[in-house]
Amino acid sequence: MSSLLGRKGRCDPVGMYCSHDVDRLDYGGPSREYFFLLSHEIFNPYYGLFEYSAANTYTAQVSATSSFIENNLEWFKFAGRLIGHAIAQGYLLDVFFTRPFYKALLNLQPSLKDLESVEPEFHSSLQWILDNDPEPLDLTFVVEEEAFGELVEK
Repeated sequence: MSSLLGRKGRCDPVGMYCSHDVDRLDYGGPSREYFFLLSHEIFNPYYGLFEYSAANTYTAQVSATSSFIENNLEWFKFAGRLIGHAIAQGYLLDVFFTRPFYKALLNLQPSLKDLESVEPEFHSSLQWILDNDPEPLDLTFVVEEEAFGELVEK
């Protein structure tokens, strides 16, 4: 990080604060690119913190396997600060989130309609159960998750 700032720069990556002892004009170009590239990496599904939603590969959501990542809470804190700083400064990030994720950021209650954008098949099944009498089907609700190649039933 210090190589990006030069010899006279100081940076606190946890607090998302960088300063320079030298006056520099960037007109938002390098800063915008920095946030764009950093967001491209932090929200990359390859690292396991986030994953693409089942509906498409354009929207990201928190990965179910993120709890297995070392220091995952610190990484989420860093990602949250990155999002907040980008919003405050008006920078674009290289990520789109699912509607329930945006609602969680705004402290709003997600609805069944929001689930449609994440899991369309699951949404239609739940909607059918709401619209019809499920008693004759003798349903049992079980969640199956795949974690590291193994199917776990909860």
